[in-house]
Amino acid sequence: MDAGTSRRHERRRGRHLRQLRRDCARTLDALRIGGADDIFALCAAVGQRRARPVRLAPVDLRATGVYGLWLATHTEDVVLYEARTSRLHQEHIVAHELAHILCDHHRDGGLEDAAVRLLFPHLDPATVRGMLGRCGYLDAEEQEAELMASLLLPRVQRRSAEAMWAPPHDAARTLARIESVIGQNPATDRS
Repeated sequence: MDAGTSRRHERRRGRHLRQLRRDCARTLDALRIGGADDIFALCAAVGQRRARPVRLAPVDLRATGVYGLWLATHTEDVVLYEARTSRLHQEHIVAHELAHILCDHHRDGGLEDAAVRLLFPHLDPATVRGMLGRCGYLDAEEQEAELMASLLLPRVQRRSAEAMWAPPHDAARTLARIESVIGQNPATDRS
């Protein structure tokens, strides 16, 4: 690939990512996220809003090669996420799987029999695949889910962090100066 072709490809990719980001932001704006203190509470709110519960299950997934899985049953969505990792990593995993739910990414294939047997030792892997509805994603779907998760997390984490800490009254002027230096306007940036 010559330099001109490479630059055109990068510009096209950049336009695609900007459009994808706008689409994801619109989807999240339509959710009108409110009242969720963290991603776990948001899952409950999304389940309630969709009249289809989102049940979260921390599981030891290390031997499977995946960190999270979304299982869509007839009555609920189940998000399995790695139990043996940091809270921050768990939040990202759950946000990523929630993004797949919000984007309605259903696809067949991909999960190895060994992983299925580890997660569901008493079930036939073919039966589990049928229940999953999807267990592998196209690269475009993974990209969309990652972008959606990256836009989703700050909406709940920021609100949660601000609710947990209120600066002392006598520190307000100092805090305002610091925020102005880093480009935040405390009067308009806080939700």
